[in-house]
Amino acid sequence: MSDPPLNVPYWASMYRVYEEDNDQYVQALAESDLVERARRLWKWKDLSRSIDFAEIAPVIAQLDMDRYLDQRPSAAVQDVRDRLCEEDIISGSGLVTPSFLLHLAASGPEASSATFPIYDRRVWNAYVYLWGVRGEEDRLFRAASQSPEQYGEFCQAFRDTCPDDRPRRYEQALFMFGGYIMDLTSDDKPTPIETIDRVLSEQEQAIELTREQAGFAMVDVDTVVTR
Repeated sequence: MSDPPLNVPYWASMYRVYEEDNDQYVQALAESDLVERARRLWKWKDLSRSIDFAEIAPVIAQLDMDRYLDQRPSAAVQDVRDRLCEEDIISGSGLVTPSFLLHLAASGPEASSATFPIYDRRVWNAYVYLWGVRGEEDRLFRAASQSPEQYGEFCQAFRDTCPDDRPRRYEQALFMFGGYIMDLTSDDKPTPIETIDRVLSEQEQAIELTREQAGFAMVDVDTVVTR
């Protein structure tokens, strides 16, 4: 196992702005039935805009999730996607819905799955940048990859670098970092990689300079709590 390529405690701490969402997520995963888990989180994952849950619920109930979870992530997500296409639930090649079902089936209220982590455009772009999938002259993507093989590579990288067996905290960190770098642009185009490099470098330098001159990195907590 190698170290994660970002400061997990720092970025995961930012997820507290989604504390209500996280409570809803944990409570839903306490349900033993996959259909009920999915029902409670369908709108939470923003899937209700494209798929009515009443249409997919019977299909979820029939999925042999144990068989899928024994497969490699790339094979599992492709098989679940194919099944949803056969049932006319989805018509495209997107992976967010099938990957979410795999995540729900593999996770629990105490811990998310390190094998099938949350997958969306934010964590995908975090992966794209941190693992150098895109070069300096490229930009981030508008959406998560629709390639089962690339999804499998993301899952492998996640599992190989997941710190202290805490996948939920890790995926929260990637989610927040991915959202941050996607917003580093003033137009509607995906963020250039060179812009991310520059901004992160400037921030690292500013934090180090502040620490040297003022004795703290971002906020003088000692002063704040004693006022």
